[in-house]
Parts: sequence; C-alpha cells; structure tokens
Amino acid sequence: QILCDEQVRSIVAAVKAADEDGDLSRLVTLLAATGARFSQVVRLQVQDVQAEPSRIMMPCSRKGRERIDSFTPIPVGEDVINELAPALDGREPIDRLLVRWRYKQVGVGKWVRVSRAPWQAPAEMLRPWHRACEAAGLKGTVPYALRHSSIVRAIRLGLPVRLVAALHDTSVVMIERHYG
Repeated sequence: QILCDEQVRSIVAAVKAADEDGDLSRLVTLLAATGARFSQVVRLQVQDVQAEPSRIMMPCSRKGRERIDSFTPIPVGEDVINELAPALDGREPIDRLLVRWRYKQVGVGKWVRVSRAPWQAPAEMLRPWHRACEAAGLKGTVPYALRHSSIVRAIRLGLPVRLVAALHDTSVVMIERHYG
C-alpha cells in the first residue's frame, strides 16, 4: 500500500484527534515521518530526539542479526519535534521515548490504568489504528504502509537509491526489487 502525502496526513490527523493521551499519536507521527519499522521506533530513547538540529537518531534494525548498536540520523520537521515535546519533558535521557498505558481488568468489562510502559508489539496499536484509518476514509490500510510510502516519496523526490536505502535501514537491492 502506497499512500500519497495527503492520505498520510489524514491518518496522522485522525489518530491525533482520537488519541486522548498522545501515546499513539507520537508513535504514528514517528512512523510516518521517518519510514522506520515499528521495532526501531519503539527502541528510541529520550536522548535520541535532537531538537536543535531537528533530527531523530534512529536505532538500526536488528533484523535477526547480532549488531553493534548504531544509529542513523533522520531529519524531521519542527512539527515532529513539537509532537514529541511532551514525551521529553522531565524524563531521563535513557528512558524509552514512547510509552503507553497498561490496563488491568477489575471486573466484567471494567479496566483501570495501572502503569505506563514501553510499546511492545505492533498488535497493541491495531484497534485504534484501524478506527483512525476508517475515520480518514482509508479502511484496510496497514501501519507498514507508512514505511512503503516514505520510501516511495524519497525515490520520487529524486534522492539517490543508496541514500534512500540508508535512511530506511535497508539495502539497495531491496529498494530496487520492491520499488524499482
């Protein structure tokens, strides 16, 4: 699924409108702005957001390999930095950037908030994601469409394929095979 910029914006806006805590909104904003994988974005720490140069130091994907922790600087807009600002205030540099509420069931159909903890699996975002996509008129859109759309957007802007691959932590071969 490849989304145009207007469709990406409409999903981000629909998520933001329905998200009372901003937790999902920050996650979706980062996925849309960076084209990173869920597994990369949820590993971000507070210190990985560099407001002054307007960039995110994205951890490289593990993709089943042993790797020394390395990072790719990804430029983002001031709007992304502003969206992340509430998650930065009063937090330690090594804290996970993206957290969400955990709930405990206390009765039939009754749930209470217990604590805030890092996102763990993409499935945690699916119900509100699907509601937001339906509200945006894009029913059936999957979160990974944000990554595909980011790669296609970069290629259409004329960025060298090697740079597109580096920014999205993938290989030139994969870019050419899937998007060529």
